Amino acid sequence: QFPYRPLGTLHGRASPMQAGLRLLCPRRLPAVAATRRLGCRISSARSLPRRFASSSSSAEDRGAPKAAAAPQAGTLLPPFLDECLRGVGQVIFLNSPASGALTLAALVYGDPWLGALAAAGTASATATARVAGLDAAAISAGLYGYNGCLVGCAFAVFLGLPAGSPAAAAAAVGGAALTAPLAAALKPLCGGVPQWTWAFNTIALASLAVIRPLAGAPPADPAAALSAVEWVLSPLAGVAQIFVVGDAVSGAMILGATALYSPACAVAAAYGSAVGAGTGYLLGAPAAEIATGLWGFNPSLTALAVSVFYVPSAGAAALATGGAVATAAVFGGAKGAVAASLGIPIATLPFCAVASGCHLLSLANLPGLVLAAAPHSPEKNVAAG
Repeated sequence: QFPYRPLGTLHGRASPMQAGLRLLCPRRLPAVAATRRLGCRISSARSLPRRFASSSSSAEDRGAPKAAAAPQAGTLLPPFLDECLRGVGQVIFLNSPASGALTLAALVYGDPWLGALAAAGTASATATARVAGLDAAAISAGLYGYNGCLVGCAFAVFLGLPAGSPAAAAAAVGGAALTAPLAAALKPLCGGVPQWTWAFNTIALASLAVIRPLAGAPPADPAAALSAVEWVLSPLAGVAQIFVVGDAVSGAMILGATALYSPACAVAAAYGSAVGAGTGYLLGAPAAEIATGLWGFNPSLTALAVSVFYVPSAGAAALATGGAVATAAVFGGAKGAVAASLGIPIATLPFCAVASGCHLLSLANLPGLVLAAAPHSPEKNVAAG
């Protein structure tokens, strides 16, 4: 079994490693702490609905709003700081330095060390993109930063190193830097489908496969039951788990940052997480997995992606719901096999797979399913549509 560092507490919550042990095969949490010790997972985004770090020089090629093709304006921040904050926000499709800053504050609240590595990873990926001379418009919009942000989050939890470890920081910075050229290389391979978080999954999971952090993790207790409070908090935990943070308050703060940018996007993120939790319950998932948000973060991202890329309609709402259900089902079917065979978390692979299918449905010309000409948010998509 992988030698995890001793489990402690952080501001009354479980340590990052205790959360990480429960990503795929969590043990039953004590009833009193279950609402706070929220497991782990991992995750994506953009307000220009991102082609996830695509390197095309035109907004149309990236599936982004036309305004994104020009340098970002209306901010007094230094350009690099502005790009990095947007990169944090782009994990959940928010092309806003203000929303990115609030999201980063939510991560620091949940786990200061994870927040630090998230910031370092975002800065490393963004700086690498600048040095490599990648698409300036994509860099300005934060599209080369969000994969690096997620690498930092994942390494803070799964490397098994103590908070403040120079080795963990170096690994996060180095791994995040690799996501920028990889994202540029993936762009032509993805064609018309967004890149989502494929670059993050590739770098993070390939690295974690070497140390197999979840090898030998015990299964969750199937006999536990969810309390009413746990049911209420589980969607918030699912939103926080997008960043591998085990804290429902952090999830609420992230939803607040999302609502600042787009109230409809915040609704979609919370709704997708709730659908994922409900699907897990119907599939007989252990209560601890539902309470800690493990069944919510991938469906939350899928519902959010549909809301960002499609013009609002009854068909789009149905697709968001069906996509969230399908994402949860894929998560439930694959997490055990991945943990048992490779000893690694499943990360945001279910989101990437199902969201790609949802995007490709636009080719079927189904009634009520129309891709936004300049994807941004439900409010702007309907106004432009």
